[in-house]
Amino acid sequence: MAIADSIQLRITFNADVPGLDELDQLLVNCNKDGIVEADLYQPSELYSGYTGGVQDPSYTDPPWLFNKDSVDISHKDGNTVVRFQSDWAQFELSGTDIRRQSDSAIVAIYGQVDNWPGNLPGDCDTVSLMNYIFSLKGSFSLIYISFLTNVVYIVKDEMGFKSMLISIQDKSITIANVATSLGQRWYELPPNFMVTLGNRWQTVPRPMSNLFYLRNARKLLYNEVALHDIEEAITKVTYSLANAVKQLCDKRTQRDRVTLLFSGGLDSALLAAMVAKHVPGIDFIELINVAFKPKVAPDRITALCTYEELKTLFPGVKFNLVMVDVNTEDYKQVESLVFSQVMPNNTHMDLNIGAALHFAASLRGTILDPEVLNTPEWHVVKQNLTLLKSVNIRVTVSLKGDGTVINDKVDLGPPTEVTTEKDKLGTPKKQLKNDYDYDSYDTIEGLTDTLRSRIIQSGRSSEHVNYRSISREVLVGSGADELFGGYGRHTVRHSPEDELYSHEVDKDIKRLWKRNLGRDDRVVNAQGIRALYPYLHPGLIETLVDLKINPATSIDTLQCPEWFKSLGVYRNIEYSTFRNSEFLGEASRNVTVQLNKWILREIAFRMGLRMCVHFKKRAIQFGTRSAKIFNTLRGMSNRVASDKGAAVISHEGL
Repeated sequence: MAIADSIQLRITFNADVPGLDELDQLLVNCNKDGIVEADLYQPSELYSGYTGGVQDPSYTDPPWLFNKDSVDISHKDGNTVVRFQSDWAQFELSGTDIRRQSDSAIVAIYGQVDNWPGNLPGDCDTVSLMNYIFSLKGSFSLIYISFLTNVVYIVKDEMGFKSMLISIQDKSITIANVATSLGQRWYELPPNFMVTLGNRWQTVPRPMSNLFYLRNARKLLYNEVALHDIEEAITKVTYSLANAVKQLCDKRTQRDRVTLLFSGGLDSALLAAMVAKHVPGIDFIELINVAFKPKVAPDRITALCTYEELKTLFPGVKFNLVMVDVNTEDYKQVESLVFSQVMPNNTHMDLNIGAALHFAASLRGTILDPEVLNTPEWHVVKQNLTLLKSVNIRVTVSLKGDGTVINDKVDLGPPTEVTTEKDKLGTPKKQLKNDYDYDSYDTIEGLTDTLRSRIIQSGRSSEHVNYRSISREVLVGSGADELFGGYGRHTVRHSPEDELYSHEVDKDIKRLWKRNLGRDDRVVNAQGIRALYPYLHPGLIETLVDLKINPATSIDTLQCPEWFKSLGVYRNIEYSTFRNSEFLGEASRNVTVQLNKWILREIAFRMGLRMCVHFKKRAIQFGTRSAKIFNTLRGMSNRVASDKGAAVISHEGL
């Protein structure tokens, strides 16, 4: 396993430092739900000395001097340790990337700075230095110690891709990328401001970021735009996403491959297609797919469907589907470890997501033999409406509150024959009797078990069965749901207006750093892996800011704008599916049939993808079935577990 990156600063105080109580309260408020409630771009008493823009944090008292002569630097096991003293504290800085910037500064970087100049200016004042640090781009957390200004600067990139935790004790404070002790209170540092420590603790708001402009950009209403505006938006997003994929793939250290975390759903499928089309000179693309209950995990079925489609669309590209299978004992062995990594995120949901990411980031599994796709078992799986119903419900359906009926002009198609329990595979026996014994497939479990046996016993070499990728970077689809409105509550609670992001989408964007990015970084980095996020690439976000339309608004396909009917994603909807779904009974039922993330679905459709275009959103903990194992171990029913998803758990109970 590659060495995990790390950063840690421990400060032990000889005297009380003003501002610590205020910092503690600010971190408490920010970490309640991940949303910084104060308006960071208006003057606020929360930010000492702040009057708009980056200004001097008002160190009015004489500085508490750092003792440059006390600096001691040592190296051990890939880590650098720097110790020094000041008039009021002892400092110990450690990490995998610590650099001496001339005689006047030391910087510790966790992650990667894209525009690193080699040497930050060591002779500038505090304001100039803060402006310079805020101008850095990339995916990083950073601690900068200036012996010239006698100030410590602690900051993240503007998205908050990398973890940075703070724990405040009685006479000390620890700043690190992971919780070093579960017995302490830890808070995630928001990307919205920089923390500075001179002769007092202070916070300085970050200048307005692209996410701020995106959340506040006013857009045209969907019924006011023309088809050419829509085509322009689709073209721009396609180009920006492709460019994001190319730029991030250029950062990989293992040049013969590109590795993706792959559920087979829309987001990961689109990234895989973008890599296949736009990243030249690679030997193969690795698709890492996790299943905690392989025979019923939806993500395994969707991965197989999309893998087959990718191979057809890009015959000149080699795809390796790496199946990471996790049993209950595997999970039990790492549960406490994963919990320590997701901290301070401490809910059932966080642990379940962390477990899925932990095993995915191990990059260890079995490479699928493509011949499995030619077996009769796989053909039956694809044709089995009952099985695919759980993963291939075409769209999200929600009740309307205004009593509007379905548009009579919409043709739902003739009712299709509903299969009985005895005939739940939906395939006539006489079509299958020459291929295999149909009676052994009277349940979904039996069918997928046999398919799994075919996969395992496919005669591949041991290097394919016990495979481990040597990649150091993986592409991840995080951010697509937040920016393009992919969560179910975005549909249920969206505003009737689409000029601005809805309240639910806006909330998810603002808490990305806390709910997703920091937690996921801690889990993935522990395996020596770095996550790359094309959907959160600054170039793509800038494109979304400039669009005339709101990309996160879902569309009611039964009462949609005329321009939407010209799109492939609309024309490809099989409305007869709704007739037999559990959501619809009679055609006159008061419903809306909402299609979310329609821009991404249309891009995928135009690239030739068909299956994933209509896969519904399924969270990683449910798609991989990590939540199922967690719930089973604790004797919780699905209903009870659903109610407890956001419930807090403690390490003593694991």
